[in-house]
Amino acid sequence: MRTLASSAAIVLLSVVPGLAHHTVANSFDVSRLVSLTGTVTAIDWKYPHVIYHLGVPDATGAAIDWEIESRHPQGMQHDGVEPDTIRAGDRVTMNVMVARDGSRHAATASIALADGRILRVCTVTNGACPPS
Repeated sequence: MRTLASSAAIVLLSVVPGLAHHTVANSFDVSRLVSLTGTVTAIDWKYPHVIYHLGVPDATGAAIDWEIESRHPQGMQHDGVEPDTIRAGDRVTMNVMVARDGSRHAATASIALADGRILRVCTVTNGACPPS
């Protein structure tokens, strides 16, 4: 009985995190891309997703903070993006899928760097990412 209870606990603990993870298409509009150009103000390189904070100028020139969710660190490195590829202070253009709730939160599809490189870092799986 003790072994059965231990086995059940292990299965439950391994399944719950997967259920808690959101589906990108539920949170973001994957049917279209929006281009945001601004200055990276901060980067959180950690699991479950790398988060970029991007200061995007509004009509008056004031920087509006966007929180841009990207892939997990290992996925980013698989795509050729290292922790120092993009740094705070860099000016970038991100093609993103915006949050369905209207907040200033988005998910990456691609990032254009100042040197002209374009990084495809789509957070969507199963081919659901719009072309960038």
